[in-house]
Amino acid sequence: MRRAYKDINPLAFQLLRPGGLLATFSCSGAISLSLFQSIVAGAAQDAGVDVELLEQLRAAEDHPVVLAFPEGEYLKGPLVRRR
Repeated sequence: MRRAYKDINPLAFQLLRPGGLLATFSCSGAISLSLFQSIVAGAAQDAGVDVELLEQLRAAEDHPVVLAFPEGEYLKGPLVRRR
């Protein structure tokens, strides 16, 4: 699964024009927020583009995460802008 995110995101970054926005998501409890953010940052680097994080998107507030079950925070996605 990690490899799939690493493969698809550079393609999206290559299509993104300067100033363009990309929202990319993981809906897997097996991928943590920090790991996914790292994968996306690596994908931008692989694509040779500079991006900045605008916002970290998550499930709505009516979908709380149980602290004893961090995998419940399965929906995550950075909103980034190509510089």
